[in-house]
Amino acid sequence: MAAIDDDVLRLLRSGDDGAWATFYDSIAADLTSYVRRIGAASPDDVVGETMVHVVRSLPTFRGSPSELRPWTFRIARNRVIDAGRRRTRRPIETSLADATDPGTDGPEALLAGDLGTMLAGLTTDQRDAVWLRYVAGLSLDEAAIVMDKAPDAVAALTHRALRRLRAGFGGE
Repeated sequence: MAAIDDDVLRLLRSGDDGAWATFYDSIAADLTSYVRRIGAASPDDVVGETMVHVVRSLPTFRGSPSELRPWTFRIARNRVIDAGRRRTRRPIETSLADATDPGTDGPEALLAGDLGTMLAGLTTDQRDAVWLRYVAGLSLDEAAIVMDKAPDAVAALTHRALRRLRAGFGGE
């Protein structure tokens, strides 16, 4: 989907099925990869819940059309955090192999092998910054909205993460 403009936002707010299908198709893969990466036990469920929340909350959304995508990622992030809090009250067992399956399709397949080990060496915020910027393709300002941090802080996190990753590849 091209950048969301006022017309697309108006169509979404009016409930236009075609606009919603296009918006979903443009964001679902990146959103699923992101929530899987940050620890969602059931990424497809989180994406579904996120989209339901977006549909229900769009009438109260006061951001610009360009803020819709990061707002959606922020909702998904909050859903994963809420689910994590619920899980800590009621722990469930998961297999580590499920989270690092090298046969997985999509950007999460990058987490296999040495790169996965290097990414595991980053802080959670550094991994989030790199993932949002380079896998989900969000701008610095959009990633800052999702992470609830200042753009300068996200830039610093990204810079430190990339420096650490380069060092892991034998550079710098």
